[in-house]
Amino acid sequence: MKTIETLKELYPKVNSLLGEIDAVMKEDSKKIKKEYINNMTEIKIQFLKEICEGEELNFDKMKNKYLTDKERKNIIDIIESKEIKNEVLLDTISINNKNYFYENKESGIIFDNKSKQVGVYKNGVHLLN
Repeated sequence: MKTIETLKELYPKVNSLLGEIDAVMKEDSKKIKKEYINNMTEIKIQFLKEICEGEELNFDKMKNKYLTDKERKNIIDIIESKEIKNEVLLDTISINNKNYFYENKESGIIFDNKSKQVGVYKNGVHLLN
């Protein structure tokens, strides 16, 4: 029986595509593994830090005992990225001996101490409802 020419041409194309898919899968698998390890290391370090703070333990001693050399190298970056930085998001003002918080921008919302909207900041003037 004679082979169809189109089928002969199709075989290398399919093989080539399968090779490309295999290469992409291997590359993505490596990326996923690396990301997973980084996430697990980050969780492990954060967990250890929280335990040390809660139990009043020395974090430096515990990290040397429970973390690998590779994990300890990345510890500064991980801890600094997880620290909450205090940032002033709203300005404060006192009106009639009550403190209010407001967005210092045109049409900024004014809030009371219970985060309830009580007014608007327009044209440099605080307008309460």
